[in-house]
Amino acid sequence: MSGTSLQDDKVSGRAIAARGRDVLAWLLSQRIRPLWITAVVLLVLFAGFRAGLLLARGNWLVDIGAAGITRCFVVGMRYDAMPIGYMLLPLALVLSLAPRRAFARPRFRQAVATYAVTIVALAAVVEVVGAAFFLHFGARLNWMVADHAMHPKEVAMYIWGTYPAWLVPIGFIALMYLGRRAFSRLFRLGPGPAERRLWQRVVLAVVSAALCITACRGGLGRRSLRQEAAYFSDNRVVIQLTMNNVFTLAKATRSHLNDGHDENELFPFPPDRLAVEVAKKLVFQPGDAPQGVRGNPFWRRVETHRRQMDYNMVLILMESMAGKPVGAMGYSPTHTPNFDALCREGMFFNRVYGVGGRTNRGMMGTLCGHPDLRGQTILKRPLAQGKFLTLPGIFRNRGYRTLFIYGGDPNFDNMRGFLSGNGVETVIGQEQIASNGLAGNWGVPDEMMLKKAHATFLQLDRAGKKFFAAVLTVSNHEPYDLPTGRCELLPGDDEKIKRINGFRYADWALGQFFRMARTAQYFKRTIFVLVADHGRNWDQRRILDLPSYRIPLLIYAPGIITPGASDVVASQTDIPPTILSLLGGTFEHCFLGRNLLAVEPGDGFAFLHEDYALGFVRRDRAIVYPPLGRPLLFRIDDMNVEKIKASGSRRDVLRTLQRDMFSFYLIAKRLYFDGAYVPPQRRQTTTSGPQ
Repeated sequence: MSGTSLQDDKVSGRAIAARGRDVLAWLLSQRIRPLWITAVVLLVLFAGFRAGLLLARGNWLVDIGAAGITRCFVVGMRYDAMPIGYMLLPLALVLSLAPRRAFARPRFRQAVATYAVTIVALAAVVEVVGAAFFLHFGARLNWMVADHAMHPKEVAMYIWGTYPAWLVPIGFIALMYLGRRAFSRLFRLGPGPAERRLWQRVVLAVVSAALCITACRGGLGRRSLRQEAAYFSDNRVVIQLTMNNVFTLAKATRSHLNDGHDENELFPFPPDRLAVEVAKKLVFQPGDAPQGVRGNPFWRRVETHRRQMDYNMVLILMESMAGKPVGAMGYSPTHTPNFDALCREGMFFNRVYGVGGRTNRGMMGTLCGHPDLRGQTILKRPLAQGKFLTLPGIFRNRGYRTLFIYGGDPNFDNMRGFLSGNGVETVIGQEQIASNGLAGNWGVPDEMMLKKAHATFLQLDRAGKKFFAAVLTVSNHEPYDLPTGRCELLPGDDEKIKRINGFRYADWALGQFFRMARTAQYFKRTIFVLVADHGRNWDQRRILDLPSYRIPLLIYAPGIITPGASDVVASQTDIPPTILSLLGGTFEHCFLGRNLLAVEPGDGFAFLHEDYALGFVRRDRAIVYPPLGRPLLFRIDDMNVEKIKASGSRRDVLRTLQRDMFSFYLIAKRLYFDGAYVPPQRRQTTTSGPQ
């Protein structure tokens, strides 16, 4: 090798080294250092909370290998980058465009440090709140946050009584103070920024903004990162922790603002005509006569071929009365002996599924025969206010007095507003039950509420009034504010014991109510329907834990209803048509359910949903569909579910279940958005169009 070549190599090496030093000096300079330091701190913060929650739920991760956990963090970093990009974009523009002399001013440096530590402190608060939310609900922050924010009193009382919430503001203030001091020192270390011309600063601003925008999109793909990227696993814990709290909350807000129209991007809905045909086959029964109502092919007349009987109807929605503590559902030991005894004396349905995981979902299914929609409940959606078909509305048109009795605040979740506008004449809440302030976090104890219900029924019966009453219990709800000295409660104060005691007290109060009711004249002329509002004890290893949505349903009326048991697959949406069929005569409705007493044994279906996933049960098969993902096929019985491979003839089963599920849900959506889920004479044309 010639000396000239060696010399050239040395020169080029020195040039490369010099450029490397320039890049390092640029990265360490005050112009760019605040940007990457803040980004790294935020990434570590998000990853740290993700790791902590994975450890806290390690018992749910036994079937997840190292590859799954690694992917959770790698894909999670993309989700974390999205809020980081939005938060750092203003800082990137300011730091890129600011002249060199600005960095010499203490106020400018202090402002930069204050902005950086503020977004870090806010992110920390979101992660703390999100961690508590996840440990309670098994999900990242979502649409429930906005729903609960509308009721600050109840939520604040619950949070204050359950968590050391006072630590959050103290921690925020401490983090702001210490973080500002630390960031101010870090930002001053190293060389100051070199002098740059305006065009150079503009180029730097464009490059910095482009990097932030790339982070906002979650990568370089043609489309922004979406929630389906997290569904690489069947494990709900891994799926949820892969995503970021800010991301899920922003998605929920967007869905809320556009009233759920984004679902068309998530699910492969069939054509309208096919959906109508499939849904009709699902819900129509022999004797159902379509009435040719324009815009609502599901409005039908039912002829029971029996004389109409004007029995009183009391529908009791039991808070969380499902799962292993309920002996009637096949579990042992039982903590609900009173309810179990009632089930032996009435018609009990043991394969009923709740339409969702919250009380408002159960109310929609039970009182409206509608499966509700993902995201914000229809109880609070504007198109349903004053123009939605309900069971109380039908009874009111028959001359019944209609009531809603609730131990809490009836304004919660807009229950009073929705029901008062759709057939309920009288709403009784905790203020009418206990004016002496004996209410707990969510309302008065069940015994007081049920005693008030009994007194109201006595009064109506003495006045010769027939009545329909929807009664919602509240005591079997966290944080379990239970009276003492009423029934035998298990000793201890851990969460499991408190949960079991919630069942024991709620069951005792139910027994007390029926002991009073049996002595009253109205009892012999009343049909009682008891159903849980939703399931509980979800297995977080599953995307959608189907067995945990199984709830008890009892029709109890000694001397009117013959005792028995049924194993038909059913949903809360089946309750309204079943109740109306019990009364005989002829009636019209468009409920998206069937008369369970006319369903063949072993038959039936149930649709349910939670968060981003949809589920559908038909006989002993079930499907779960994650957003833009692959459907999962299961074999299901009363208590267990087993994932099975969709091969051979099972592919046809999977396709049929998927078609039925999406057809049913699409019809539920269209009837709401078209304003057609209402008696024809009350229908008002809407401008939203079908969705």
